[in-house]
Amino acid sequence: MQAPIDLHLQPRIDVHMLTLDEPAAWREACLASLAEAPIRLHVLPGIPGRIGEARAAGYARGTLPLVSFVDPDDVYEASAFTHLADALEACPQAVMAYTDEALMDEQGRDVGVRRLAYSAFQHAHSASHVHGLIVMRRAAVEAVLAATTDIHPMADWLLTRLVAQRGRVLHLPVVGRRWRQHPRQVHRTADPAVVRRIRQTIRQISNPWR
Repeated sequence: MQAPIDLHLQPRIDVHMLTLDEPAAWREACLASLAEAPIRLHVLPGIPGRIGEARAAGYARGTLPLVSFVDPDDVYEASAFTHLADALEACPQAVMAYTDEALMDEQGRDVGVRRLAYSAFQHAHSASHVHGLIVMRRAAVEAVLAATTDIHPMADWLLTRLVAQRGRVLHLPVVGRRWRQHPRQVHRTADPAVVRRIRQTIRQISNPWR
């Protein structure tokens, strides 16, 4: 088991990374992008076919009041972690804050930028509406995490929507994540039944227009 990595003298956010079979160069680029971030990084092996369970193990690491995750095939803006932590600190009613994201191709070349101001309706209907760099309060995550542990893939979509039901959501109009587009992305082969189940759970547990 790998010990957590303090990537800053005063970490403010517990962040986990799940590794699978991604190219080592992608993972190294992700790690390099986090070098100046105020985070404590926990690197765990992913569980093939069980992203919800693996995510739960990641969120269980650490004790900091803010949590997040990074994917090893993406690249991040280290300063965005500070902006998100500051935003949550300044707004006690908020349970989650997220950024815009840039798209890059498989070779890391820029493709465009997705700028998505928050809409609860869109969040309830789209797995990629809240998909930049996301920071959440640990207490809010722990309150709803059990409902997501058997979801694969797109457990992040259900988790963030359930967290959003517990308070305000803050959108920061800065790029925090560069999302690599490649054929092996899990969502490209997602079972439509999983999408239907997530939407049904959202309807049952929450008011999607809140």
